[in-house]
Amino acid sequence: MMSTLPAGMQPINDFNQARQHPSPLDRLASVRKAARGFRERFLDEPCVLFYKSIDLIRVPYPTWYGYSGVYAQSAYRFPFIHILNRLFVLQYLDLAGEVKTLLFSPSDVEGNRKTPFFDRLTSKIKLPRAAENLIAPLYHDVESALATVGIRPEQVDYISYDHLHTQDVRRWLGSGKNTGFFPNAKLLVHRQEWISTSALLPCQADWYCPNGISGVDASRVVCFDGSVQLGRGVALLHTPGHTEGNHSLVA
Repeated sequence: MMSTLPAGMQPINDFNQARQHPSPLDRLASVRKAARGFRERFLDEPCVLFYKSIDLIRVPYPTWYGYSGVYAQSAYRFPFIHILNRLFVLQYLDLAGEVKTLLFSPSDVEGNRKTPFFDRLTSKIKLPRAAENLIAPLYHDVESALATVGIRPEQVDYISYDHLHTQDVRRWLGSGKNTGFFPNAKLLVHRQEWISTSALLPCQADWYCPNGISGVDASRVVCFDGSVQLGRGVALLHTPGHTEGNHSLVA
């Protein structure tokens, strides 16, 4: 596991002190102030070389978790909402001037089905395949999505996710002697997310794919603290809340 940022990246310090105040209201005000400053500065950055989002799969998600407040107050209670999983494909110049390719949210559709919560859900419902395709329509897998934009697996430098709920990265990065579908790619992940995924509490484990990071070569994992600028016009900002190590893509 790499503990230092690769050449061509640099830390973002705008939010370093924003969450230190003990008062939640003051923390919120501090984050908002830092965000305004970051936005003004980052808008002066050049655009990335290429950016495209590609639909992967539309999956049912319990309304209670998606909109708990609305669900609790509503007179009618529909059990599920749909979440559209998308792959974001970016090419950009890193800070050393080299072209890099990043895939954000490359979900392994088949591997993700093994997440305990969704595995139990599908086992209970037991829909025929035709109905399953209607309820959870698949538009692309990652492999076919990349083919539509002409990017070869060996061209991918980095993959990343806002957090690792439901993700199985072994298909992409390999496990053991298997090099994975992306032979040159590294995972960019917040250090706290990686640590949490490696030592889950029982209530957390329900949302993480079993063994989703097991056996991944440590040299293919880049952990970062705080927020990081990947290159010109692209950054990963630490946005804790949904998980401790959640981060957001800015481009």
